[in-house]
Amino acid sequence: MKRKIGIAALVLGSLALVWLILGMINVVPLLIELPQETSIRAHASLAVIFLLIGSWAFWNED
Repeated sequence: MKRKIGIAALVLGSLALVWLILGMINVVPLLIELPQETSIRAHASLAVIFLLIGSWAFWNED
């Protein structure tokens, strides 16, 4: 189960990283606009969170 969570987190983290790179070259929107809220830069935080979960899942893997 821990390994499946890690693989899913690494895949999602990689997608968030691709979104970040594409946003930097203005191919996709870099910010998420929510009504009555400030702009959210979700791409970077998503990449960090998912990659941290992925690294936790493979910690001490035998």
